[in-house]
Amino acid sequence: MTRRGFLGAAGTLAAAAATGACGGGGAGTGAGGKSLTWWDHQKQLQKTKTDIFAKFAKSPGGVPVQYTNYNPAKMGQALQLAKQSNQLPDIHSNAGLSLPAAALVAAGWAQPLNLSDEAKARVQDSLIDGVHVFDGKIYAFPVFSHQVYVAVQWFNTEMVQRAGLNPQAPPKTYDEFRAAARAVQSAAGGDAYGWVWNIGMPDRLTEQVNNMAQAAGFAGGGGVRYESGEFAFHDDAYLKVIEFLVSLRQDKVLVPGANSWHDDVARARWTAGVAAYYFDGPWCPGVVLKDNPEFGKKLGVGPMLVPDAGTPVVTYHVPQPGDYWLSPTSKQAAAANTLLSDYFTTEEYSRQVAGSMSQPPRDMSAVDQSEAHPAYKQLIGWFKESVFLAPYPIAGNKDLQKVDIEAKPVRPTLGDIVQGALTGDVTDVRAALTKLSGDSAKQRDLAIAAARSKGAQVSLDDYAFSNWQPRKDYLKPMYEQR
Repeated sequence: MTRRGFLGAAGTLAAAAATGACGGGGAGTGAGGKSLTWWDHQKQLQKTKTDIFAKFAKSPGGVPVQYTNYNPAKMGQALQLAKQSNQLPDIHSNAGLSLPAAALVAAGWAQPLNLSDEAKARVQDSLIDGVHVFDGKIYAFPVFSHQVYVAVQWFNTEMVQRAGLNPQAPPKTYDEFRAAARAVQSAAGGDAYGWVWNIGMPDRLTEQVNNMAQAAGFAGGGGVRYESGEFAFHDDAYLKVIEFLVSLRQDKVLVPGANSWHDDVARARWTAGVAAYYFDGPWCPGVVLKDNPEFGKKLGVGPMLVPDAGTPVVTYHVPQPGDYWLSPTSKQAAAANTLLSDYFTTEEYSRQVAGSMSQPPRDMSAVDQSEAHPAYKQLIGWFKESVFLAPYPIAGNKDLQKVDIEAKPVRPTLGDIVQGALTGDVTDVRAALTKLSGDSAKQRDLAIAAARSKGAQVSLDDYAFSNWQPRKDYLKPMYEQR
């Protein structure tokens, strides 16, 4: 961390300790206290977890839980500071930590879980070596489904209707969206804008633009082509997406000031009526309606946008990573494992996740049984049709986790480039994307060489999936068939 980052994290940590904890009646005590400390970034699940923690505290073998919820943009810094000062919470999510799970495990961020036999049986089908399991031991498990994308088109139905648009027929293409955003802004007569976004969150922008590039035709994920394993951030699909986003700024339908906003600010301004459209993940209604239930009457949803009419939305997602990790310094490991086993691996938790309108739960059938907003249920139906399981290199060769450990972050990231394009700081987008592809490939080559020097059996071929097919799930047997 830089000195500025360290001081910023210190302020974040202090603020959370003073005001952010809930569920246990005070601030977190750090690993080793008489209570169990839990940090995560899943705001829409706050009430669900608070209820769970209250039940757990009263159960045999339970302890009070000191629970702190962070904005995802700030959590990584707080975790880094907590690790440096040996004050990691007992359980935490990994939001804001840019390293892959293998690197975090190797760096001492987590210890293995000791789940009950019943809990292991419930999550076994979703566990992958190098993602959730390391050296034969379970470190984490997913609570969400892989069938998800995070560039969802949310909108205010009242503002759309006032512009003479049909909220039941939201825009599907870039041109349709641009026209709708201009129409809404014109109808507002200067009192509102067409679109707002969380441009101050480069990591989130990376996720969203990766999703939009897939919908625009990119046959890969995270800038890597599935068939060849080549980095191709400079593919035309990425350029189309970024040019579309920049066109919204040029049309002046973007809310002024949004260049620095995180999602909590952008989302709050959107619900206040500052703009009609907002791109966010499926968790949007869970966050919005928690604080502003009346907005449910205005909440509308549209699919992720595509460049051309008639093009179906198609995206790919790797197996869902683990969500909750047990710190190696925890003195409450037994209680933590009981809490995770008895509450967070269950079908009941999937139903609670569905009801909270978070990311879709591991058991997506729970959504239909829930009382979630109709727009959320409609979105989950689209996910089932349009999101396919992507090939994941580590699932084909677990030695690749050693490459992840050796890899260094590449800067600027895709999100940094997108942010720069929207602020005007990046004027030659294709050149910036081409450099990102080259730098990413070079860094991967270096990481492979370093891993091989330490005995890893890996090569560039491990990143290529010649038997991958569009609009098909890449299933376990296919790793052996390529």
